[in-house]
Amino acid sequence: MFDYLKATLIESSPLKVTVEVHGIGYRIWVPIHIQLPQKGCLITLYVSPIIREDSHQLFGFLTRLERDFFELLITISGVGPKIALCLMGHLELPDLHTAILQGNIQVLSKTPGIGKKTAERLIIELRDKVKTLNLPISSTNNNNQMQSDALSALIHLGYPSIQAQKAIKVVLDQLKEPDLGQLITAALKHI
Repeated sequence: MFDYLKATLIESSPLKVTVEVHGIGYRIWVPIHIQLPQKGCLITLYVSPIIREDSHQLFGFLTRLERDFFELLITISGVGPKIALCLMGHLELPDLHTAILQGNIQVLSKTPGIGKKTAERLIIELRDKVKTLNLPISSTNNNNQMQSDALSALIHLGYPSIQAQKAIKVVLDQLKEPDLGQLITAALKHI
């Protein structure tokens, strides 16, 4: 089957792209955070084809590691390709890796479609498997509880989860070790 596609980017939306390879257009589902080049540029996507009785879909990633992580996620009962893609779109790969290794149910269950039981299943079934991926432990792990609290506060104020996460990330990149109040206040300015 396919390993990767080197193709011209034709169209893109937050969750899918259309690429052209020698006159054939492929629609590929991608994580929401993926950094794409401009339309008309060459792109390499490592793909995972999911073939079912009623559909054939391609899921694409910028690195083999992301694709391999996605393929590990979909081996878990109750985690289909769309939920796995959502998980990878809401959490950076090192953060997702760290949350699984450390058994952080709260971080995992903040993703839409992931409840407490699914988060527990992810942790139990993947903890040993993700160790083999040689991903670095998230450098933001020390601030995970504070980030989680800030995200929860922004969501309760009515802001969308993705927008709130992006604002928190911007603030953490700008400020050195903010406290929770500073993080929320600064994030509100970036929304």
